[in-house]
Amino acid sequence: MKRQRSRLSTLRRRRIAFASVAALALLASACGSRLTGSQAALAQGAGKSASTGSGSSDTGTGFATGGATTTTVASSTATTVAGTSTGSTAPSGSTTATTAAGAASTSGAAAGPCGADGNQTPAAGNGGATATGVTATSITVGNIASITGVAPGLTQSAQQATEAWAAYVNSQGGICGRQIKVTPYDDQNDSSVSYADTVQACTATFAMVGNASGFDDGSASAASACGLPIMAGEVSTDAAGGSADIYGASPGLAHYTATGAAVYLAKTYPNAVKHAAMIYLNVPATMDNAEQEVKAYTSVGFNYVYNTSATPTQANYAANVEAMQNLQVQYVTEYSDESSAVRLLQSMEQYNFTPQVVDWFSEEYSPQFIQQTTPSSNGDLVLLSATDAYSDASSNPAMQLFLSWMNRVAPGFHQDIFAILAWSAGLAFEAAAKAVGPDLTRPAILNEFKTLPALADWTGGGIQPPVNISQKIPSKCFAYLKIVNGAFQRIYPTAPNTFDCSSPLYSY
Repeated sequence: MKRQRSRLSTLRRRRIAFASVAALALLASACGSRLTGSQAALAQGAGKSASTGSGSSDTGTGFATGGATTTTVASSTATTVAGTSTGSTAPSGSTTATTAAGAASTSGAAAGPCGADGNQTPAAGNGGATATGVTATSITVGNIASITGVAPGLTQSAQQATEAWAAYVNSQGGICGRQIKVTPYDDQNDSSVSYADTVQACTATFAMVGNASGFDDGSASAASACGLPIMAGEVSTDAAGGSADIYGASPGLAHYTATGAAVYLAKTYPNAVKHAAMIYLNVPATMDNAEQEVKAYTSVGFNYVYNTSATPTQANYAANVEAMQNLQVQYVTEYSDESSAVRLLQSMEQYNFTPQVVDWFSEEYSPQFIQQTTPSSNGDLVLLSATDAYSDASSNPAMQLFLSWMNRVAPGFHQDIFAILAWSAGLAFEAAAKAVGPDLTRPAILNEFKTLPALADWTGGGIQPPVNISQKIPSKCFAYLKIVNGAFQRIYPTAPNTFDCSSPLYSY
């Protein structure tokens, strides 16, 4: 059934800021006491526990929270839901679920030189200044985000999440007795600035953590020149995805694209996907990602009758909408930023264009998107493929931990996927640094990025679906939300904190 859109006047009254080129290149309260051992284990990737949903939950505008639930996904186990089934099965090669209590006891079973949790200074000392940015008492890491420029605050949440992660780690004692210090950088939506930031970080920091930039191609060449380890929140460009020094909680699409969402859509909307449209911004990251997705989705039955680029600053999408109407498009998706998505929706409403399916990417998973587009966006789909949902926090201890520290460090932060991914990247860096031990060097931690078993099946404790950071393989898992009456609601799989992980990856 086609969605009915509201009158144009509703959306026209909204003031919508123009997006920057960088925006389009991107495909987002606890008390002062130390956290318990089980909470620490959760954050370090040990897994979600079964929960009664008694913890704090997110209630930000636009997120439908629902009731308490005991359905969870362990860090090494994804839930596959076929049809209307709610049973959970572990994907091939995964391990069984681990409770938080079990994880905590396991983490304390074999104490290393820095103690059971890797926080303590060894009795003989930690070696002092073992590398650039490392002293006996601190580890300085950098973070690149898009803060200023034509899209102010675009990925500021990622920088705030990196600060929140550092505060959390420091509250536990640090890494081998070293406290984390974060040096913030702003790429100003520019690859050349990203390059300059990274060159500076090479001489001032040990590594970069939680980066979220649509222009990380600038970072790629600079990091390669000095061997700077980068554990990004999100890898955006193929150049960064191919770098030997850059890894990410969301590894990007340089090598693989997940097909699960396409399989689900082809089964659920068989006619719509035969008349599909892809619109992307004409900047490197979105151009690469759109091309890769079109190939992957075509392999499972999509037929794109309209596939075109748009300029980052174009005022409206009237010409695109007219073309899609003439071609009888029934499925619309895009690679852009939140602001451009709003302008596309505005033009669709202006021309009364109501395709059967409008499929937004995870960048539109924010209360602000709903606030700008309600009620016109009602009925639209929103894909979750890189993170778990804020609205599932009541049954997700890892999300509760993340939110507690975000609310402490950056109250009122923009709730998007970039914050979640940056937090997860921080935890991944922490795991690798603790695996290295007191003699922390850049080559040593890069080796752990590539070989640490936990990073090959990483969920940040349950804050994102399983991803292979070490081999730069994105998650196969996905979930779909629908915008209903101004809120995000799960439609597939329906159980909180679950994903469909049954379809293969498309490689190229």
